[in-house]
Amino acid sequence: MEKFIDDLGITYSAESSDSISDFNNIITLYLENKNTVMTRLDKLILSDSEMPMAHILRAYLLKSGGDPRFTPTVQQVIKKLDDNLASLNPREQQHLLALHAWSNNQDQHALLIFEEVLKSYPKDIIALRTAHYLHFYAGTPELMRDSVQRSFAQWHEDDAFFSYLLGMYSFGLEESGDYDKAEFYGRRAVELNSEDIWATHAVTHVFQMHNRSQEGIEWLNHLIPTWSDSNNFIYHLYWHKALFHIGNKQYDQAIEVYDAHLKDAENDDFYLDICNSTSLLWRLEMLGLDVGNRWQRLSEFAQNRVLDDELVFSTLHYLMIPARLKNKEVTDKARQHFNNWSQEDTSQGKVCRDVGLSLANSIIQFGSGDYKSAHYNLKKAQTKIKLIGGSHAQRHLFDDFNQYAKLHAS
Repeated sequence: MEKFIDDLGITYSAESSDSISDFNNIITLYLENKNTVMTRLDKLILSDSEMPMAHILRAYLLKSGGDPRFTPTVQQVIKKLDDNLASLNPREQQHLLALHAWSNNQDQHALLIFEEVLKSYPKDIIALRTAHYLHFYAGTPELMRDSVQRSFAQWHEDDAFFSYLLGMYSFGLEESGDYDKAEFYGRRAVELNSEDIWATHAVTHVFQMHNRSQEGIEWLNHLIPTWSDSNNFIYHLYWHKALFHIGNKQYDQAIEVYDAHLKDAENDDFYLDICNSTSLLWRLEMLGLDVGNRWQRLSEFAQNRVLDDELVFSTLHYLMIPARLKNKEVTDKARQHFNNWSQEDTSQGKVCRDVGLSLANSIIQFGSGDYKSAHYNLKKAQTKIKLIGGSHAQRHLFDDFNQYAKLHAS
């Protein structure tokens, strides 16, 4: 393989310069959450079967799907790259080390490697975006913000991917509580590129945290048509829209959003879609709304996914389904899984040990109507709940659980 340098000064191993151009186009699709990313990436791998970063990006995408069923495929990628280690340049070898760590569920070790990569290659957008994801699910928003901020000085506004850098910075600022600055950078990113769904998402979170529900609805109504070719992340924006309707006490409209946009997405069995659905339905029920048989539709997704060991955050949301349906057989399996998981020497195993097990117990107790015990466990977990990752807006569900349980405890 030859070595090629792109316009950002990043060196790639590949068969031809055309592969680099194709890869950077795929990066754009990835950063914009387009639904053609995997198709285009597979096509590139067919034409340049040895290009290391194409295989690494594919493995990162699978791993970020939060689904242990992808683990064998990720392991195949690792073996292929290990067998051809000499053909990887130093940056690509560091990426492979990070992939090794992440595939072994050593997320913190992977993050250390990504941050080392960024010291030498501050314009490595793949390292930036993957570290961003891992910081998000490590519950370390300040580190997520700082990771982008450290690279910021090396970028210029006319660089490729610059708007996406602003969008990531905006989200890190928002999750760190700097809402005004987050809104400024997020709006600037969207001005530069209305396709930047992550920047739009960051500003949406600002509206959520400021309780600016009507502005949030108008913001999303204006931009959602832009993403007709988006992947499933679009449904998370609809979830936010439903929350804005709840903020406006427009509960019927929230249900309409669920039925029109979230319900069918569940069939894709993607973890974020299930998180959207479960958290929205339980919010509505705690407000006194009858959601009909919508929980029953979700039951099949919980049968096996309550045993997932990728992200405590998502497995807790899968657990909400059998807990709400009072399916003791499944909740018993899930409880044992969380007990076992909490003993594992992995990043998420530690999260499970520190807070996930208490939250799992509280969800089961809440679903069974044992509000006194649920309140006890939720209160015990309160100071560590951010360790499960996700956003403030997503984790607010546990605050709602706690308040409801406290109110209804006998």
